[in-house]
Amino acid sequence: MIVGIKWFFPFLEWYVDTVHCHTPFGYSGISVLWNSMLVCLPLFGAISIGMFTLPLGIKGFMHGQFPPKGIKVLQPTKIIVGWRANIKSFIHIFVPVFLILFSIWGYFQVDEMPKKMEGFDYSVCKS
Repeated sequence: MIVGIKWFFPFLEWYVDTVHCHTPFGYSGISVLWNSMLVCLPLFGAISIGMFTLPLGIKGFMHGQFPPKGIKVLQPTKIIVGWRANIKSFIHIFVPVFLILFSIWGYFQVDEMPKKMEGFDYSVCKS
């Protein structure tokens, strides 16, 4: 949390303000920003969330209950069966799948985004 507030967010704010000055990996800074926002960030979220939620959702569908059999819980938990268990399992599967679909949609939208924008202040760029 401290790293994000002290270093990451100020760096991100600086990069967004001066994105037209940079060419990371030999690409336009604007293109890299669009790709990272619409493709990489949702894909990273899907992978990091899906590692934990997909196995729970799949096991919940297979066993017909939530929490699934064999899953440790921190406190005594009422086992849900029937359509309510299926809804919980569906939500656990839906979130990472939605993020993957959003990433695929974003991949095709990046081409529509402007590669070069007018009205930037080039005085902030170092020569």
